This record gives sequence, structure tokens and C-alpha cells, in this order.
Amino acid sequence: MATGYSSVDDLRADISLLFNFFVTGQRIRRLLSDEMAPSGMRPDEYAVYSLLFEMAPLTASEMADFLGMPLSTVLDYLKAMDAAGHLERMPHPSDGRAVQLGLSSRGRKAQERAHRYFARAYDRFVGALKLPVDRVRVAIAAMDDAAQQVVDQPRSPVPRESRRSVRSVEARRAGAGHGRARARR
Repeated sequence: MATGYSSVDDLRADISLLFNFFVTGQRIRRLLSDEMAPSGMRPDEYAVYSLLFEMAPLTASEMADFLGMPLSTVLDYLKAMDAAGHLERMPHPSDGRAVQLGLSSRGRKAQERAHRYFARAYDRFVGALKLPVDRVRVAIAAMDDAAQQVVDQPRSPVPRESRRSVRSVEARRAGAGHGRARARR
């Protein structure tokens, strides 16, 4: 079926920076889901396992902060991991009420098995990047910092201008008439 679009670039809807990031996230999710399916671990689970693999011991609250997830979501993952025998619990050294978590030997084996599939996807993805990885990391960190800053701020009333499209607001801020490339931020 002919779409009238000649390339992937033509299919990029330049609606807003957040829209573009959403679409990119969907594509990365599809890449990882397809590549990791044989591992028996979903990409989101792999992220939680990998955090514990690399950074343990951590409390559930620390995990929520690292992952940018609500604590309740992290607890859902931990419940499933515990049921699979993939968690170790240790007393917190300075807070008698808290428990620190790590991967059990079974959990480490599950993470290592899934990592083989993740590594293949990662290598393919990095090989297709048209920018050096360090520049991409800087851009992602800047977006993460901005998102955290906005989340931490109290919400203000919705301004009248938000009723216009984000693209027209971005263009006006960049200087009307300076072209599409300038409007994208």
C-alpha cells in the first residue's frame, strides 16, 4: 500500500520534542522486546534486574528513585522477583526499619541470561547511531534533568497559549519565519 512517504524522515511528525521522545521510546521498546523475547525476560524487568545487578544493595525507595518509577510499581516488580526466588534481603546497616535488596544467585543467572540478548540489541542500536554515544548520553541526561526538574515543581495554571499547537509555540519562541529546523528544540 503506497503511503506517499518516501522515507522514515517523512514519517517523523514534528509535533514536539516530547512527542518525538515518546515515538523514539516506542521504537526502542519494540527493538528490545523483539530481541529479548527468547530470554524469557521483558525489557522493563531486565532494567530492574540490571539495577540490582550493578548497584545492589538498594532499598525499594532507592530503586524507585534510580528508575524514575513510582514506589508501588517497583514493589510490583520486586514481588514477582521474590516469588521467582530471585531476591535477597539484607538488613540496612544504619536504618533498622529498612531492608536492602540484591539479586540471589538464581536472580543473577536470570539477569546474565537476559543480558546476552540485551547486549546484542545494544550493539546493533549503537552501531546504527549517527552520533557518538557520549553525545547521545549528554542529550538524554539533559532531558532527564529537565523532566525531573519539572516533576519536582508545583503545577501552575495552564496558560492560554497552550491551546495552540506546541509546534506553533516553539516556532514563535524560536523566531517566526526562521524555518522548521530552528523550531525543533
